[in-house]
Amino acid sequence: MSALFGTDGIRGVAGEELTSRTAFALGNALSRLKQNPCVIVGEDTRVSSDMLALALAAGVASGGGEVLWGGVLPTAAVSYCVAERKADFGVVVSASHNPAKYNGLKVFASDGRKLPEKQEKRCEHYMMGEYAFAGPLSMGRVRPLGGAEGYAAHLAACCSRPLKGKKFALDCANGAAGKIAPEVFARLGAEVVASGVNRGGLDVNEGCGALHPERIRAMTLESGADAGFAYDGDADRLVACDEKGNIVDGDKILCIFAARMQADGSMRESVAVGTTHTNTGAENFLKKLGIRLIRTDIGDKYVADAMQKSGAQIGGEQSGHIILSDYAVTGDGILTSVKLAELVAEKKLSRLADIRMLPQYNASVRVKDKVRVLGDEYLRGFIDRARRGVSRLVVRASGTEPVVRIFAEAESMKQARSAVERVRAEIQAAEEG
Repeated sequence: MSALFGTDGIRGVAGEELTSRTAFALGNALSRLKQNPCVIVGEDTRVSSDMLALALAAGVASGGGEVLWGGVLPTAAVSYCVAERKADFGVVVSASHNPAKYNGLKVFASDGRKLPEKQEKRCEHYMMGEYAFAGPLSMGRVRPLGGAEGYAAHLAACCSRPLKGKKFALDCANGAAGKIAPEVFARLGAEVVASGVNRGGLDVNEGCGALHPERIRAMTLESGADAGFAYDGDADRLVACDEKGNIVDGDKILCIFAARMQADGSMRESVAVGTTHTNTGAENFLKKLGIRLIRTDIGDKYVADAMQKSGAQIGGEQSGHIILSDYAVTGDGILTSVKLAELVAEKKLSRLADIRMLPQYNASVRVKDKVRVLGDEYLRGFIDRARRGVSRLVVRASGTEPVVRIFAEAESMKQARSAVERVRAEIQAAEEG
């Protein structure tokens, strides 16, 4: 992981850690990575997104690059448009699942994939130095992209059957999915019950969306929907709910798609990609189907890299980042929901998701210095001792926030919770002492 870029771009509280100067510097750096680049820019609904997107566009144009401005677009829409328009880069101004006060800058290369780490480091080098300015008559322009319609049409075309007669509840997290997701499902003939479509920017992910599945559960049960789908602020992740109110996370969604592809003969390599957090129950389920699970570090860009190397057509994270490589090169929550709805039209989601998982428990600790905490020799020994009695225990630095994340999996929730809480208490004591 590079200095400025985490596992999913540059993140921080808007106006504090992440300023217009940072956005300008990134835009200018892209104009140095490639001369006179074409850069597609999209954003989510956060109040700070306009400020950062404008600064970014100014940085690109000042270096001689052209900006195609997409306005509010899901992250996957920018990825799609970069490849479709043969642009050189794409940037999404969004902090994904984080609260509204945060924002971020996600960068895509010309193939629609996240910018490789080598190019991230070159960007950082340029961002730390002096700006490069084109001549007064050679500066770039900012033009409208108009990419939402093409992206919506693409999503609808990915569904192989109409959804007429089916009802779906959608929680759009007051983010970028708010306009596109309901429209796509309506195009496919489904009845739609939507919430979280506010575009004011102050309540992105606030008590709604993929991080608050209790809301989509209530919506699904109250509306009698066949399934419910909850996105996050930039719509690159999905958490589902079956018709009985059971939450279906990314691990189960990964298994559902892999099982279907294996059954219909469309899976070419009999391999799927998950992460260190992917439930052992999912791995066991896939193994019985003759599918090998490859695990990566947390972060959808690592999942995407492993998929590209292994030839896997399905990969994802428990959090709901699912990559279907036959249709997209990055995580796309709306695409995932459309393809899942296609399967729900044939069989109830509760039956599709009837997969035994091991109990898992997660916690986070906010710290001043992630590297120092995880490098502490005594803590490492304490974590090793805490691993006794659980199937897996993972302690890692967040790639997007100043926190340490703790995860445990065991045969019982009591065992998993006990291991996590012991580690959390130790880290908190070290921070306070």
